[in-house]
Amino acid sequence: MTDTSTTCMVLLTHLINVDFLRHLEVLKEASQSVVDLYVIYDCANGKPDIACNNNIPIYMFSSSELPNFFHQGEHKLPSPLLALINFAMSHQYDRYLLMENDIVLCGDWHKFFQTIAKERDADYIHIATDVLGGPQAHWPIKFIKNNPFKRIYFSWCQLFLVSHRYLIDLDVFMQRNNSFYYEFLLPTMAYNGSYRIRQFENFGYNFQVSWGPTELYEYKYLQERCHNTFYHPVKNLRLVNDV
Repeated sequence: MTDTSTTCMVLLTHLINVDFLRHLEVLKEASQSVVDLYVIYDCANGKPDIACNNNIPIYMFSSSELPNFFHQGEHKLPSPLLALINFAMSHQYDRYLLMENDIVLCGDWHKFFQTIAKERDADYIHIATDVLGGPQAHWPIKFIKNNPFKRIYFSWCQLFLVSHRYLIDLDVFMQRNNSFYYEFLLPTMAYNGSYRIRQFENFGYNFQVSWGPTELYEYKYLQERCHNTFYHPVKNLRLVNDV
């Protein structure tokens, strides 16, 4: 942790290439003196062929060694929350802003980081927009067993912030019940508990996010992009670098 930052931003990826590194440099410059930036790299298939900038720390984990990383054995359902918990065991911050490598912003990254870093009282900041319409529309709900909550919520989690104390509580819950996919668990436990919650939309940000298809959301980013809007999935980061 730096002397000034109590928030870190972690960029989760299983792929490091030239386009990723160019995008990473943009994030590095934008986050300077606002939040600490880390790359969390899944090295299950080996170490990256290309190195990150020495000034950007990289934390390696193996998804094959984290129990239930692919939720209930379903490889379409990776659980970045587990990688974040693993990271937080050796990197303690007050808040963690996790972002997947294929969500991009049409807007000012520096202003975004400044806005989020000011939310020192928040335990959880999440995406409220859901193009599918609600929890029952998301098929991983079928895995939930022994639900102790009055109401189930869903949130896309390509981008979210959690406090250290909420992260600890999430870990404790998952030790007892690992049937909740993290895109259900994060909002469900927060809204049924006594946590301080904000939504990214509260700060003027919009979201065009879903499972895909990739071609649709890359088209939206290139042809329909709007200011202060996040898009996912955008797999070809060269599109972002070339804009």
